[in-house]
Amino acid sequence: MSRAALAADLHAIRLFQELPDPITAAISACGRIEQWERGQFLFFSGDPADHVHFLLSGRVKIVNETEDGAEVILRLINPGEIFGGAGGWGDDRYPATAIALDDVSEFRLPAAEFSLLLSRHPVFAHAMILELATRLREAEARIRELQAERVERRIARTLLRLAGRIGNETPLGIEIELPQSRQHLAELTGATLTTVSRVLREWDRRGLIDAGRERVTITKPHELVMVAEDLVPTEHDSEN
Repeated sequence: MSRAALAADLHAIRLFQELPDPITAAISACGRIEQWERGQFLFFSGDPADHVHFLLSGRVKIVNETEDGAEVILRLINPGEIFGGAGGWGDDRYPATAIALDDVSEFRLPAAEFSLLLSRHPVFAHAMILELATRLREAEARIRELQAERVERRIARTLLRLAGRIGNETPLGIEIELPQSRQHLAELTGATLTTVSRVLREWDRRGLIDAGRERVTITKPHELVMVAEDLVPTEHDSEN
């Protein structure tokens, strides 16, 4: 890929969208493109955090393992998002593991070059501050959901958030492709797999969603919003 083509691809990344072309060109000259197949590990928790990563295509999940070996999804990365930035903030090691959910293309920038670019280009540093502020608001919202909301509301909010980020319009509704969808929803919402399966079956029965093995289609978005906003009673006991 030519540097001009790479610079054009970088403009699709949220962080780079408002940057002047010369700065984007300078950034593109410092990094490289990497390709990964579905299921491959981009990096492991504890690996040297020597690069900052920007997703161009595909999806990546950031995970950690609990002491009993259970996998917890910390974040789902979609095209245009930054991840694995520990080295850019001065950490020596990645705190979590990144796994490709699809065939993935990423732009990776050496952490040292990333820090240097921030110091040389104030407009890039400002864009990074705005990006981190967005990430912080998203993290705070998720913490509030996990701490205070009923499980049905957490699942509904998570599905709507995923629909807004990776959903595709179909004749049936908004389709969300997600491998091992029930397991991933359980990890994202802090609920058990049994509870998520039970809630999805009930919503499927009521026609709010069409639940498949590796996808969920929201067939009645308005009614799911009402569940997410706690505007209607559900038929389940709450689980905190």
